[in-house]
Amino acid sequence: MNRWKRLAPVTALVASAAMVLTGCGGSDEKAGDDSKLTVWMMGEGGDAQNKFLDGVEAEFRQKHPDTDVVVQYIPWLEAPKKFQAALAGGEGPDITELGNTETQGWAAQEALADVSGRMGGWADGKDLLPDLVRNAQLDGKQYGVPWYAGVRAIYYRTDWFAEAGVQPPKTWDDLVTVAKAVQAKKPGTYGIALPGNSELPFYSFLWGAGAEIATNQGGAWKSGYTTPEAQRAVKYWTDLVTVHKVAPPAAAGWNEIDARTQFATGKAAMAFAGSWQQAAIKKDNPEIEKVWGTFPIPGPDGKAAPGFAGGSDVAIWKDSERQDLAWDYLTVLLNKKNAQSFASSLGFFPVYKDLVAGDTYANDKVMAAFATTLQNTKLTPLTPKWVEVSRTKTVTQAMNSSVMKGQKTVEKATADAAGEMESILNSK
Repeated sequence: MNRWKRLAPVTALVASAAMVLTGCGGSDEKAGDDSKLTVWMMGEGGDAQNKFLDGVEAEFRQKHPDTDVVVQYIPWLEAPKKFQAALAGGEGPDITELGNTETQGWAAQEALADVSGRMGGWADGKDLLPDLVRNAQLDGKQYGVPWYAGVRAIYYRTDWFAEAGVQPPKTWDDLVTVAKAVQAKKPGTYGIALPGNSELPFYSFLWGAGAEIATNQGGAWKSGYTTPEAQRAVKYWTDLVTVHKVAPPAAAGWNEIDARTQFATGKAAMAFAGSWQQAAIKKDNPEIEKVWGTFPIPGPDGKAAPGFAGGSDVAIWKDSERQDLAWDYLTVLLNKKNAQSFASSLGFFPVYKDLVAGDTYANDKVMAAFATTLQNTKLTPLTPKWVEVSRTKTVTQAMNSSVMKGQKTVEKATADAAGEMESILNSK
């Protein structure tokens, strides 16, 4: 239905023109006109997502039959420019998707509407995963609602493990032992495809060791990277390359895409990756689903390590003239039925406690490990300035890579990273 309304992804340079040509939030639109609702979705879209959103619109229009929903896809890398242009020009959407690590930052720039007063009256909202709800808050106010969630685990080759006579590891020591055993059995391969230049898998080791990234102490942020627990995690993570040699030196520069590709193409027995990367792995090797399995990232003592709760939020644009209408659409998009359907289509998880804990994932050889981790998650520091630490300065990635490359000791690297982190987080 209404396929003409699906706008192709546009760059920031042509976004304004595209909106005018399609009547999508242009300046000549009558204030408060309920005949059109503009929704920004991140990414490239596709037939499956279009079909899903058509179904959401049909459900929404049962209550609002005279309202058309216009969806525009925004490439992830173009989103910051698009948001800034909308803030400057006043031509934002009514509703937008955004990465859940970015919600606080845009809320701090007053781009998003405060929906705190609406949450209590939404029946499904009481079952949302608390950490994901809290991640979309700033100064005690709610600026977004979680849509779908994802965590990381370890993919492994069940056939290679069987040949080596090993089982999925439960501890840090086991992980090294298993990696060495499989690597010895399969010459020319590596035990682990380690994304040494990615921060999010590393945080499981940091948290598993009992360390924190940073904490707010009396209004000032204090990095946890110089603690013995954090240094233990950094040493373990980097030793996989430098001491145990179960990952190659090149892993110091690998991101998660590099790591999953190494696994998919038969160069590594294990890889850190998200549940949503199943399709990409199968694209590289259509046969691999016959021999893959997953297990949670282990902690040092036999308990599964916490995982970072990633995903997307949905927010209402602060300048929208149709906020009541936008909220109605948001609650249809995010209701439990639709949340389960959409998350499953992407290999993500719905953001509801009861859906994650149900039988849907318990017997799935891939998703079960991710579902276990999703019930034990942590968050990066809740401050709008975290984006600069994480994405702009890549403080954690640089710290670990410098140790793997032999440029710094663990003590020097963690001290430098802690100083830079605190400088950014405490800047005025």
